[in-house]
Amino acid sequence: MAVDIPVWYSIIPWATLLIMLVSVSISLMNVGLNRLVISRMIGWHEYKSMQKELKEYNSLRMKATRAKDTKLLEKLKRKDAQMKTMQMKMTKPQLLMMSMMVVYFILWPVMLGYFPNTVVYVPGFGEQPFWIWYFMCSLFFGTLTSKVVGLTPLD
Repeated sequence: MAVDIPVWYSIIPWATLLIMLVSVSISLMNVGLNRLVISRMIGWHEYKSMQKELKEYNSLRMKATRAKDTKLLEKLKRKDAQMKTMQMKMTKPQLLMMSMMVVYFILWPVMLGYFPNTVVYVPGFGEQPFWIWYFMCSLFFGTLTSKVVGLTPLD
């Protein structure tokens, strides 16, 4: 009769910390690669200025719509084609990054095999399996790293 001895990396707290480390690493790699792609395809400063201009345009359009200001809406409609072109230009690097999602589909089954049991205890929610903890960490660290690097505005 064999005794199932858990491997050190698959038990709490090691599994918790290791999954956090993997999540941070993937987030940093993804954000760095995203910034590199944006710099090569558009140019970082141009990307930031387009992001700012689109934000101002959308904000102004929302205010005009709420105030039912038809004159301002007509003025903004003239810039509509330019803004759509700008959005399409900004979307190209994002589409390229979507192709990198294949890496995650390969990584998931491997990670699930290493962490089959509970990996963290979250107060108020109890014991959580790998996929929930990884999802929480990747949301947190992905958002944090993209804001620190400047891919998304800090607003």
